[in-house]
Amino acid sequence: MTTYDIIIGTGAGGGTLAHQLAPTGKRILILERGDFLPQEKENWNPESVYQKSRYYTHEEKWMDKAGEEFSPQTCYWVGGNAKVYGSALLRLRERDFETGQHKSGISPAWPLKYRDFEPYYAQAEKLFDVHGQRGEDPTEPPASGDYPYPPALHEPAMQKIANNIKAEGYHPFHLPVGLKLSEIDKTLSQCIRCDTCDGYPCLVHGKADSDVNCIRPTRHLDNVTLLTGAKVTRLHTDASGREVNAVSVEMSVEMSVEIGNR
Repeated sequence: MTTYDIIIGTGAGGGTLAHQLAPTGKRILILERGDFLPQEKENWNPESVYQKSRYYTHEEKWMDKAGEEFSPQTCYWVGGNAKVYGSALLRLRERDFETGQHKSGISPAWPLKYRDFEPYYAQAEKLFDVHGQRGEDPTEPPASGDYPYPPALHEPAMQKIANNIKAEGYHPFHLPVGLKLSEIDKTLSQCIRCDTCDGYPCLVHGKADSDVNCIRPTRHLDNVTLLTGAKVTRLHTDASGREVNAVSVEMSVEMSVEIGNR
């Protein structure tokens, strides 16, 4: 029986993991319950996206704390919810890893600190084509280097607002955004700076999401297998209950299979 290292889901976490493991030569099986999100005119249609929730799941309901059903804004596509994110990619601050006092109690400190994650933030910003400007945001944590790309330019009206706010003594800053954008040579830019970004799928693949940046560049490798329409229904463990050694998968063609994990 063929054995695999299995990755469940192709969202920001699963896609990044697949991209990092693919060059190692490990035999990788990626299981994604959805399919590739179609490139179609509806990608940029506000009625389809917001009023009809065309790209969110309609097949399941979640329960709130009162036991009431609601429809989650969850996407089951290759790339997961990253297909409709606004491309903003900020780092957590140092204080986010420390003990926090909240109205309902105390949030304990993380066993790892920001400094432990900083090298991986730097790798992630490179992987996801992040545009930004160090030093603009007075709350930003220490970084080992600049953003991979310069900040996305403001529209004229937004630049005027930013200038006025800065004149009042405040500190507006460019959000770090993951975009396939070149404002120096537009012939090299997938992003066309449209007005349909946050909440919309990108018709021209101009967002740096886990589908475009992680899955598509690696799925052609001989050691990588991507199965779409593969919903994981159960994790099987060894006798200790601490190690997953197989998963049960429900295929979209109503076939149930079990796939061993190495």
